[in-house]
Formats: sequence, C-alpha cells, structure tokens
Amino acid sequence: MPAVPAALVAQLGLKRARDLAPAPARGDAGAGIPARHSLPVTTDISRLLPSGALAAQAAISAGAVGALGLLWRLLAGPTTAGAWCAVVGLRRLYPLAAAAAGADLDRIALVDAAGPRIADAANALADGLAALVVPSAAFTPAQTRRLASKARRAGTALIWWETRPVVGVDARLSVTRVRWEGLRPNEDRRYGHGALRSCELDVAAAWRTGRGARESVWPYGGRPEASNVVELRRRR
Repeated sequence: MPAVPAALVAQLGLKRARDLAPAPARGDAGAGIPARHSLPVTTDISRLLPSGALAAQAAISAGAVGALGLLWRLLAGPTTAGAWCAVVGLRRLYPLAAAAAGADLDRIALVDAAGPRIADAANALADGLAALVVPSAAFTPAQTRRLASKARRAGTALIWWETRPVVGVDARLSVTRVRWEGLRPNEDRRYGHGALRSCELDVAAAWRTGRGARESVWPYGGRPEASNVVELRRRR
C-alpha cells in the first residue's frame, strides 16, 4: 500500500508536518524529546506538551469524561494552521463538537474502519498527513512499534486514543475533572438543567522525561464570566 499516501498527498494537497513551520520551543522544557517536525497548538494545549508543540507521540486517556473534547482541542492548532489530520477507527466523534472546539473540519479526515482494517488504514496514512489519531486497542505491541517508527520517519505526529497503555509516548494527557457553565446545580450534581455555555477540563500531563504539567482547557465556549459552573461526574 505504499502508493496510497503519495496519492493522497497529490490529490488532496495534504501537508506533512515537515512542510509546516515548527512551533517555537519553550526553553529547556522538552529536553531529550525531538521536535524536528513539531506542529503548532493552541496556547492552553501548549502548556501540556513538553516542547510547547505537538511532536512525535502523544496519548489521550480515552476512558475519562471529556477526553473527546480534549482531542478536538488538541487538533484545533494544527488544522487551523493548515495541516491535514486523520482520525481512524473512532466512533461517536460528533463533528459539531470538533468545530466548537476550534478544529477545522475541512482539514480532518474521519476514516471509518474497524478491526484489522484500522491498522491497515493507519499505516497507509502515516506517510501522508501531519497528524494521525488512532485507538491503541486496535494494535498489537508489534504493530504499535511499526506504526510509531513509520510515523517518526515521515515526521507525522501520532496521537494514541489510549484505551490500552502505549509505551514510549512523549506526553500522556488525562482529563481529571469536567465542569460545565450554565447548568443549575441540584443535590448530587450528577444531573441538571439549563443552557450549557462553556466547558472546563482539568487536564494532567505526564511527560516521558518524568516531568509533567496541569492546565485548565476550555474547549467549548471559552472561560465564562459567571460563576455558576457545575462539576459533571460520571454516572454510576
């Protein structure tokens, strides 16, 4: 399948990460992590990444409430900069939520694949896109290493939708709390009513260097002026 990525590049005018201007590094925060093909990200996301930009491999803990909003916010920077990205094998993606988070839908390919075809599609696209999102559970350890190696050689940022742990990622992002502005609180704060206007994600980042960061990310609506923000907990 080597001809597929080249055909995509020619037909759709895709941009590889190496074709984009690298985002500026932030001091020595990303020491030891190569950022040769780094992609620009939004300011809030930059504080969660070791070099302040999306480079090599990142992972999002998929089991947490709010993880999808974090993914769309992560892709907002590269896509608005003109980079082509693909999301392979993920369901219930809610494209309108992607647009609300700032991602450019015209620069995101949503690839409907399942089972072994996920790995096939990911390998076909890894050499033709700036960033690639894939579910870790669809890959064996050997397939994971091969895809990571191919993406590294091509300068493609690899984002693991982590339903199964992946070894060697540069940054692992986890949503620790979700709060919505606009809900009227009730007794247990698990349900409510009102007009949802903005969402806050508390995100923790663990870096391969052993360091990390924490940041509040507002994927939808921006930081509110009002104070009626209600925490939304997982239903039991």
